[in-house]
Amino acid sequence: MIHAALGIIDKMTIEVFETNDFSKDPKNTIFVQLNPEKYTMKHNVVFCEGQPMGATGNDLKFNKIEGEEVTFEFLFDSSGVIPPGKTIEGKKKDMSFLDKAGEVFDALKPAVVNPFDEVKSVEEDLENFKNLLMGYNGKTHHTAYLHLLWGGYHLHCRLKNMEVEYYLFRKDGKPIRAKAKCTFKGTVSYQLMQAEQKKSSPDLTHEREFEMNDKLTLTSENIYENPNYYIDVAQSNALLSFRNIRFGKKIIFPPIK
Repeated sequence: MIHAALGIIDKMTIEVFETNDFSKDPKNTIFVQLNPEKYTMKHNVVFCEGQPMGATGNDLKFNKIEGEEVTFEFLFDSSGVIPPGKTIEGKKKDMSFLDKAGEVFDALKPAVVNPFDEVKSVEEDLENFKNLLMGYNGKTHHTAYLHLLWGGYHLHCRLKNMEVEYYLFRKDGKPIRAKAKCTFKGTVSYQLMQAEQKKSSPDLTHEREFEMNDKLTLTSENIYENPNYYIDVAQSNALLSFRNIRFGKKIIFPPIK
């Protein structure tokens, strides 16, 4: 409540990883200059659209569900009106109340600009931002893996594209304000993908440890989406009865052939 009274607002962060092992600490953490005003999400289902010659339509065959895509717009401003963003090494650490309050008071200080000083360009900040998100890593031979964090939203992803719009300039033409429109595509490791598929696909072998009130009939129906396979499961596990299965027993549910 005190944080809210002082106007302390958590900034959106982007954690930068060299590999897709998100359980480790990130190499860098980016704090954006201003939280985005909005973002858009895209979910895409891909179908095989082969159409017989002479036909007036086709039966769409499911191919795949692509990873989630999200688009944010990030503001870069070096005029001194807006507090700057920052990038730190490693993971974001929990700040004390005094540290957060100090950041707020610094942000509320009026911007004093010397009219005889030349305003810094945003080119360097933009280049650093681009290199962190999409720079080629010669050690890993690919671009960075990213973790977007803003409020309750988070996404493991990689940068798909970046479009930069410049719209405020110094006398020499160098930009002092720009907006970077970034599209991120969700990513998941092969190991995690396999684990998720094993929980839901009837074409793969499943192993379940029976708990209290579990029933073989209902578990089989949930896995195979068919109520008729429980007898086959009982036979493959050499069960004398599908009704009386002791607590803690591991049951193998074979794939449908």
